[in-house]
Amino acid sequence: MNCNKDDQVIVDASIFNQIKITSTIIMKTQNKKRQIIMAGMLVGISALTYSCTKDSSPNIQPDNTLSNVNSAAGNSLRRILFVGDSFTHGRYAPVRQYKSGGDGNSANGSTFVYDENYGQGGARQELEDGPWGGIPGIFAEFAYESGLKYDVHIEAISATSLAKNFAAASDVIAQSKWNAVVLQEISVKPIPYALTNSNISNPADFCSSVQTIEKAVHGASAAAKVYLYEPWPSADLAETMSGGDPSAAGFKTNYMNSLTTLANANHNAYYSAASHDGNIAGVAPVGEAWVNAWAAKIANADPYLGSSNAPVLWYGLNSVNDPQIKKPDYHHPSIYGAYLSGLVLFQQITGVDVRTLGGQEKAANSLGIPSAIATQLQLVAWQTVTQESSQPIGQSADPCSIGSGV
Repeated sequence: MNCNKDDQVIVDASIFNQIKITSTIIMKTQNKKRQIIMAGMLVGISALTYSCTKDSSPNIQPDNTLSNVNSAAGNSLRRILFVGDSFTHGRYAPVRQYKSGGDGNSANGSTFVYDENYGQGGARQELEDGPWGGIPGIFAEFAYESGLKYDVHIEAISATSLAKNFAAASDVIAQSKWNAVVLQEISVKPIPYALTNSNISNPADFCSSVQTIEKAVHGASAAAKVYLYEPWPSADLAETMSGGDPSAAGFKTNYMNSLTTLANANHNAYYSAASHDGNIAGVAPVGEAWVNAWAAKIANADPYLGSSNAPVLWYGLNSVNDPQIKKPDYHHPSIYGAYLSGLVLFQQITGVDVRTLGGQEKAANSLGIPSAIATQLQLVAWQTVTQESSQPIGQSADPCSIGSGV
């Protein structure tokens, strides 16, 4: 794809004829900082505008692609393990237990996920009812619908870092049977303390954890692929960064700026970790996909003051909540946020064009996502992964050099 002198790319409108997106995405590189410019509501527009950076997008090393799915070698059984916390299992029903109950030793692939920590005690004891399927369950359903044989496993511990996951379950993570392992860090750890005021924040330690686990995985199987799952910015943290009072003057502007700052921090940390390690197969840019969905007005970026009728990608508060909560949760994903996350992971890891899943896709139907929204999210996921760049955004220091309290 070629850039013009303004560093913008207009994507061929023919790609989008099946979907009516009501806004334009414009992302410009300005003083090395990405700015998201919300365009007006333009009904029926059939083209999106994306920024194009001077460097090329990172190499994607998918497990399978459309060109080899139907070959005997390309469609062999693949075992994948997702390692993370509640951003992986989703925390709330129906996502948390979606497609759970796998047998753990599928010979031909399965739409069900095997929960490695179900029934375990100690550090691996599950805080929410299990077994869990979560976002890996959405991935498993996509694989089945795409004709791929995947045996999907989850090793997730709520509110737990990669380092603690590995300390508790290294015997699960470092197994020779894995063809792919996906790593998701506890949300604030890759983000500098200066933004979070959390003692958990330690980007350098995050980078170190990635290297430790990658070496262990490849020590067990040199052919395994390790992916990083870059999550979304949390609205609750952006609210805190913006003063914590949505009724205050200037809150909305400050909130949107904070959301962008957090998204950029995640981007920089995950790509820095991948670069320093050198043996990461790819980064799944889930956070970027959320940002792009907001810019396209497919989703509502501001659950505090936003007037949009578009779905919110964070969970919020429903009439019935499992587990029970008393106030909105703008940290964990809603069904829409989990679905978009699963799409990005599937596109990145398998190379399958997620737009081919279409409006009748079964995971969306089971979770209660309308067909029109499902296809819009598929488009955003595809565009985000295929046009993503590893270039730092507004970065003043290498995240892998930033320790705790900095």
